[in-house]
Amino acid sequence: MRKWLSKALSAMRHAPGWGAMRLPMTRTRYDYRKAIGDGLDASVVTAPIQWIQRALPEARLTIHRVGRNGLREEVADHPALRLIARPNAHYGDIALWSGTVLSWCLDGNAYWLKVRNGLGRPGELWYVPHWTMEPKGSDDGSEFLTHYIYRPGGGIAPMRIDPADVVHFRHGIDPRNPRKGIPPLDGVVREIFMDLESSNFVASLLRNMGVPGMVLSPKSGGQVSDDDVKATKAWIDQAFGGDRRGKPLVMGAPTDVSQFGFNPQQMNMSEARDIAEERVCAALGIPAAVVGFGAGLQSTKVGATMTELIKLAWRNGVLPVGRAFADELDRSLVPDFGRAEGLKAGWDTSEVLALSDDEDKLTTRVMSQVAGGLITLAEGRDALGWDVDPSHQIYLRPAMALETPAGSAPAARSSAALPAPQPKSGQKARATPAQRRAGAAYVRALQQQEDPLQKAMEQRLLPYFAGLGRDAAAAARPLLAAEDLTPKDAPAGETKSGETKSSDLVVAQILDALGIPAHRTALQRVYEGHYLDVAKKVSDAAGLIGLTATLPDPVARSIVGAGGRRAGLIDLEAQTRKALFEALADGRAAGEGAEALATRISEYVEGGPWTAPGIRARTIARTETKYAQNISTVERAKAAGVQRFVVFDGRLGPGRSLEEHIARDGSIVTADEAAQMAADEHPNGTLSFAPHFGEGED
Repeated sequence: MRKWLSKALSAMRHAPGWGAMRLPMTRTRYDYRKAIGDGLDASVVTAPIQWIQRALPEARLTIHRVGRNGLREEVADHPALRLIARPNAHYGDIALWSGTVLSWCLDGNAYWLKVRNGLGRPGELWYVPHWTMEPKGSDDGSEFLTHYIYRPGGGIAPMRIDPADVVHFRHGIDPRNPRKGIPPLDGVVREIFMDLESSNFVASLLRNMGVPGMVLSPKSGGQVSDDDVKATKAWIDQAFGGDRRGKPLVMGAPTDVSQFGFNPQQMNMSEARDIAEERVCAALGIPAAVVGFGAGLQSTKVGATMTELIKLAWRNGVLPVGRAFADELDRSLVPDFGRAEGLKAGWDTSEVLALSDDEDKLTTRVMSQVAGGLITLAEGRDALGWDVDPSHQIYLRPAMALETPAGSAPAARSSAALPAPQPKSGQKARATPAQRRAGAAYVRALQQQEDPLQKAMEQRLLPYFAGLGRDAAAAARPLLAAEDLTPKDAPAGETKSGETKSSDLVVAQILDALGIPAHRTALQRVYEGHYLDVAKKVSDAAGLIGLTATLPDPVARSIVGAGGRRAGLIDLEAQTRKALFEALADGRAAGEGAEALATRISEYVEGGPWTAPGIRARTIARTETKYAQNISTVERAKAAGVQRFVVFDGRLGPGRSLEEHIARDGSIVTADEAAQMAADEHPNGTLSFAPHFGEGED
């Protein structure tokens, strides 16, 4: 099949056509579609289409993974993106999209053919003209789409193509043939014909000046012999042709001289051509002025600037086309490369110059909404098309904002007038401003260390989870191969004997072969190594507050032990079991064989509860880095004889009220209380501690 299709693609001889199999146009017997051909020689058609072809590649095609909790992460190296960037050995993605846009605009249907490699995945993509493909259903009408008929031409017989090997981009649904899209230009065929005829008419007149420039005739109906006519004509050509034009003419007999032909103003077809330009551009969603047509330039004289028109062209003409293309890629191409659940294709327009002002306005609006606490940081980043992870599920609200019931007058108090909270009976003592200044320098040093430490742990966790996924797939592969006895026409999950194999049994066997205890030990080593690195950095920061930068061995062992215990809090077996159940359920529902199921298991186990390994590693690294800093601060200070700590609560955390935040921030707690607060902190929390050396000390 691959060789047959490759031969056809290399020998393509596509006969052009417009709107094949279309019904006759109403209120006319003339076939305007046939008259205008494929439309490729009509400037009124090609000019707006070429504008879209040039504009679309300015945006960047992306694929994001959307988690079960709505978090988004860009999958920059997805194989579908790599294939589209280099679809085959003969052209790249810009040429591929250019042909796709052309067919989309002309016919409402654009087609890519997939040529699969030895693994059964698409290895090449080929654009084929829209008139060479025709979707077909079953003869009895029981199935909507069973195959495509591909007519490559060049003496090659029509081919029957499986729908799985076709990416069919369609413009809506044509009610006359629901398997196809409706052509955007089908309603302006007459206008296209009108523009072509206007061009041909004027060009013919200018080319054929067989129409005489003047007429000489004898006065009062006199007769002239043929020889005299020829001699007079030859004399006129010689005496008044070329550079002698404009010389005076003197005749020897009474003669009438009259001008013959068309005045150039009589050949003015601008009004008819303006109508064609306007309607064709309107059908494609592109203002005529953007293309450069004279019809649209009038709008720029009545208030609409070219910048605004270009933005309108993007919003009405380019972005809707891009969204339709991305939606079809989600359905017809991305699933060919494995696990597609949660993957969503789209277009990043952040670098499109024409939309830069809109991006700036959107950014300003979103930032004000985030800063005002109206939306979460995650919602703001998602609105701007940025990656989102669990650490962004927070609100940023002014710390001194006061809650006032609706209908009552707000209290006339400013943040500067609020008195410092004083401890009441049973409340914690609070740090003085001098003590807070001393601790703040230490906390700032810790904050500067957070990002590189977090990234370092991510780099340790990513290969660990990748190895866990590979080992799970290796453990599952022989079990699934033994189970993969299903005939091709049997229901998914059913063996030849008609019995369904229990997922509980398969999962238990995979977990037993995987050896969770060994992987748990490896995860513990990752945690312990990271906690030791954090402890060393915290010890460096301790020099800012008068403690020695040396990390005592007992302190190091205590902190490393805390890291090992924290690793034990992750229920690795439960997370892996859940991922295995989900992979088996999704894979069997899709009718996958042993190898495809093993690949799916590797991806599910690697991603775990977060579906994507990157989000999983980033979330764990953020939480553990903050906890490791806090427990290192407490253990390092305790070794130096410090027993009390100042609490720094950077911003409101999840589930805490304003009163709780004020009561916690700046309070003085014991070492045991600090350790407990650190253990209870939310993964997105910002809690930090600084050693407290005594009353009144700066």
